[in-house]
Amino acid sequence: MPRLNPSAHNHAHLLLSLVLLVNAASLFEPLQLWILLLVLCAVIIRLSLFLNWQKHQLSVRTLNLLAVLSAIVLAYFGWQLGLLLGMLNLLVMASSLKLMLLASRRDYFQLISVQFFLIGTGLVFNQSIAFSMLYGLLTLLLLLSLAFHISPSSAWLQQSHRVGMLCLQALPIALLLFLVMPKLGPMWQMPTAKGTETGLSERVTPGDVAQLARSADLAFRATFDSIVPNTSQRYWRALTLEDFDGKSWQVHPYRQKLRERYRSAGLAFRPAIEGPSFDYQVIAEPTQQRWLFGLDIAISSDPQVWLSHDYQLVSRINLQSSLAYKVKSYFMAPLQEGIPELDNRLNLQVPAEGNPRTRELALQLRAEHVGDKAYLQAVKEVFTAGGFRYTLRPNPMPVDPVDQFLFEDKAGFCAHYASAAAYMLRLGGIPARMVTGYLGGEMRGDRYMSVYQYDAHAWVEWLSDQGWQRFDPTVLVSPLRLDYGLERAVAYEESFLLDTPLAGFRNIAWLNEFRLMLADMDYLWSRWVLGFSRENQQDMLKSLLGKLTPTRLALFGLALVLAIALLLGLYQLKHWLPDRSNPSAWYYKKALKLLAKQGLQRPSWQGPQDFNQEVAQRFPGKAARCFGQLTYHYMRMNYRPMSEQEQKASLSQLRRLVPQLKQALSEGGG
Repeated sequence: MPRLNPSAHNHAHLLLSLVLLVNAASLFEPLQLWILLLVLCAVIIRLSLFLNWQKHQLSVRTLNLLAVLSAIVLAYFGWQLGLLLGMLNLLVMASSLKLMLLASRRDYFQLISVQFFLIGTGLVFNQSIAFSMLYGLLTLLLLLSLAFHISPSSAWLQQSHRVGMLCLQALPIALLLFLVMPKLGPMWQMPTAKGTETGLSERVTPGDVAQLARSADLAFRATFDSIVPNTSQRYWRALTLEDFDGKSWQVHPYRQKLRERYRSAGLAFRPAIEGPSFDYQVIAEPTQQRWLFGLDIAISSDPQVWLSHDYQLVSRINLQSSLAYKVKSYFMAPLQEGIPELDNRLNLQVPAEGNPRTRELALQLRAEHVGDKAYLQAVKEVFTAGGFRYTLRPNPMPVDPVDQFLFEDKAGFCAHYASAAAYMLRLGGIPARMVTGYLGGEMRGDRYMSVYQYDAHAWVEWLSDQGWQRFDPTVLVSPLRLDYGLERAVAYEESFLLDTPLAGFRNIAWLNEFRLMLADMDYLWSRWVLGFSRENQQDMLKSLLGKLTPTRLALFGLALVLAIALLLGLYQLKHWLPDRSNPSAWYYKKALKLLAKQGLQRPSWQGPQDFNQEVAQRFPGKAARCFGQLTYHYMRMNYRPMSEQEQKASLSQLRRLVPQLKQALSEGGG
């Protein structure tokens, strides 16, 4: 097996080490910390060899011992990660060990191949435009490493130019393949996370949403085709929470089981829909969960999106990366009961104990107000006349939180109000549930908005004869939250994004504009590149081909293959054309071709002067004189020092002599 010469391939190994280090750093979340430290050690060892701080690589025995210990540690801790994340950690661990000892060419090429695979893996976890540019740069560095491995003595500028030109040539072909290659679905199920890193959760304690509202992370973007909802209509449903234990709300376990059963059987919920609608596309950020976002009633024709009986949009796969889907929301259609008996039973359940003062208040109000609407109005008056305050800094409420909120603190975030109101409605015999999602959004232009984590919101739905009705108790206390957003609603306490280090830059005009410009760039990338789905591809092909028949698709595929072949041919055209970088040599070769047509071929070993004598013997007369002068000027320009003026004069003579030689040969050489 061919061995590597480390000193001759130092640049190739250094670039490879840099790519592995950045690759591992970009996968910080799914990788274990000790594996990242192992990668760092491998890079330090390779850097020491490059700088001659260390003369020899690790011994095979030392590396084998380290590999065994690493495998034991990964087997012990990796079972919690699941199969795919465990394999990813194993791959990065093996790469770092291989980097410590590159003993053969095969080792190098194996490690290069793994790095290309890790770049593809990184694009699964990180799909923003910044990470895409980073992975594009890493790809260029890997190609540069290959170039140095093949030609280690070449200069950096020469290698960079060669790799850059090859990438520019490949770019049009890559663009063609991106547009027309079939968009395949995922070949395996991504691992289900145990919780979200940022975003909503299936279990909500009122204080959790207040913490979430301090984050400026992007939740999703929405692009509207025509009508844009006004501020009072921007209630983005994410989760419907029906199980309440006196402290926290969560998705009811029975609802989850029933949802899985319906989904596995392919039975989608089809509510009665009519009237006007909002048509828009949502690009959801990765949450590692399955719930999606939409305005009620949200209907999606995308095959990967499913509507449950509690009007919750659900993805068929985990959102391990950004997901684009189209939605049509019928905002005037009533939210009828999905499964009437189940909806009533689940949303009337209350814990047997806890919050005694709230229970007493609900019994009192129910005794005074017999009708459901009258009771609901009485619950509203509890919030409007109770001196409540909207805040991002609620006190902890570990015991009887509803009692403490309603009768002691009287200060809380949206989830406090929604939890207390839904609980009181249930105590009064009215089916009610809490819905979590987002309220509002930052408009950019006339058609699209960005919704951030600080837009997180919770509200109540109660069941009437006309179906589920929205009731937002937060608006009763803080109307600014609905009309102007969270920042204006909590301006009095200066708590908006207080824990975010760069939040103060939003108040500096030019920095805020720069932030918005970067957000717009990321939006365009997400919509036109990440959001280019199979449906978009089919629409594009229909606009080009009309009806997508097998014959037309076959002809289109053939045309695509020919187009790529033509591009590849054009890239090689310069190798087929004569080299005109040396004008004197180019004219001399043209003269040789004229003589070759007359049966006189110059051997590769023969010098210009010797060949000139042979021409004089074969073609005496004008042809010999022309070729003799042409040989004189050719040798003078290539083998004698000349001024710029003399070079121009000789080049002019060569340009004149070639046609004369052609004419003389056609006349018979005389």
